[in-house]
Amino acid sequence: MSIGQIVILAAIVGAFVLFAAVLAWEDYRIQLPMALKKDDKSAASALGTAKARWPQPSDDRLQHVA
Repeated sequence: MSIGQIVILAAIVGAFVLFAAVLAWEDYRIQLPMALKKDDKSAASALGTAKARWPQPSDDRLQHVA
């Protein structure tokens, strides 16, 4: 394997490693605020109100089936 091929291969591997590092950093940056909000009581109460606002299924859905 020549020096030129090694340089090209190293550049390709480096590009993949850099791409993976950027993806991991973005995932970490997005997940961190959600993990911090788990301990927040206001976030828990907001979740409870969101569940209360979710449309509830109707009880008469199957009454009209013959």
